[in-house]
Amino acid sequence: MRLPEEAATYGRKVFFLYPHSVLNDELLVEILSHEYEVYSLSSHDAAVKAVAAHPGSILFVNIDEALEEPKWETWIRQLISQPETSATMVGIMTYNPNAELARKYLMEMMVPCGFIQLKIGLTESKRIILKTLEANEARGRRRYVRARCFDAKIASLNVKVGKQVCSGSILDISVAGMTFNLDTPTNLKPQTVLEDIQLRLKGTLCRVTGIYQGPAQGLVGSHLLMFRVPLEDGTTAKIHRFIFHTLQEEMDGFVRSRLG
Repeated sequence: MRLPEEAATYGRKVFFLYPHSVLNDELLVEILSHEYEVYSLSSHDAAVKAVAAHPGSILFVNIDEALEEPKWETWIRQLISQPETSATMVGIMTYNPNAELARKYLMEMMVPCGFIQLKIGLTESKRIILKTLEANEARGRRRYVRARCFDAKIASLNVKVGKQVCSGSILDISVAGMTFNLDTPTNLKPQTVLEDIQLRLKGTLCRVTGIYQGPAQGLVGSHLLMFRVPLEDGTTAKIHRFIFHTLQEEMDGFVRSRLG
């Protein structure tokens, strides 16, 4: 199946429908730390809206929740047969060790993203998920997952420029860098090293060092900064956690708007 251009460029969105308790937010953040764009969905109606809006998405379905298994089979068959959702790459997750059930989904329905039996343990399940995502080119050509920030109260920064301490708002961020606005005009020159930058991400503080790249393309008055790497492990984890929750909130809002 040819990868839709948006997914090829920006990566596939990866949805976990009714994720098992072992797939808690921390594990999803850990999967995101491998630069896969992951989301949790708590409604199969929401899942249809989400994957229809994002062709080429990967959808891991927990068939232990919400519906009896035969109804899940019907629902998945309908999903992959409808034109607006046929590009969805489905995977199955379950605690059920039934070999015949695995054969049905893998051999008869030929779900492309596997049948993961969670009884193999969390570490092995995560390994299989990551291997599946890599095999299906879920990163696309994008190297890092980035979150847009819509509210300065949620994502802001303080940075020391010379002897001046400047504050501003973060517009988007990944573990590679960010675009931002400053509250007051500042004479920054490209390739300036900024040693002392404090980020406030939903109340979580972290410090980074970065190299100023110049004005951000297409964003009047905004700036681009690339972080000096490697970041400290704790800082990387904080940024990934912020990205996950920011993207999840954005997707939740999108789904609510589609469901009315």
